[in-house]
Amino acid sequence: MEPNLYAPPTAAVTQPAGPADRGDEFLIVSARKFCILFFATFGVYQLYWSYMHWARYRAASGEYLWPLVRTLFAIFYTHALTARIDAVLRKTGRDHAWAPGAMATVYVIATIGNAVLDQLSARGIGSPHTDLLGVLALLPVGWSLLRIQRAANAACGDPRGESNARLTVANYAWIAIGAVLWLLILLGVAAAFGFNLDNGVDAAIPESASSS
Repeated sequence: MEPNLYAPPTAAVTQPAGPADRGDEFLIVSARKFCILFFATFGVYQLYWSYMHWARYRAASGEYLWPLVRTLFAIFYTHALTARIDAVLRKTGRDHAWAPGAMATVYVIATIGNAVLDQLSARGIGSPHTDLLGVLALLPVGWSLLRIQRAANAACGDPRGESNARLTVANYAWIAIGAVLWLLILLGVAAAFGFNLDNGVDAAIPESASSS
């Protein structure tokens, strides 16, 4: 009997492992890449981060929401974001140990504290200590967002964020801009502590050389 060329395959067909098995409800990014972009840009990366989470969730769920509004007013919507991430984790049955409400609360408190320190520093209140604390306040903000990101990765079936672990050309451009921003900030903190580069250079020049 001649084989039927149009017959369906008799062997079981399985979906290949990899991106096809991953969800797209939220932004996926590896912990290493997140930390580099967040701290290199002095936290500015969180604007893109928040927008993409809400934009992807809207596309996947069909829920009517404005990602831009939820990004600009993130302190009012971070609890909602973590709740949706946790809901997807439960729906898909993917295990991830975390405290969604607590992580959102840490982010909100740290962000408000950072904003207060920035205002105090801008008005010269408590300077230079408020200047330094404003820089250090970036740590709890980044830590809480990293915990949320790891949960989002798990919810999408990519716990390590392997599908978005490489830095792109655009990422390097933002890192370069962030380096300039960090330089300006550190110079401002140094100036607040009374460190003057011109005085340091003058002090390094011997008196005899300067008189000649």
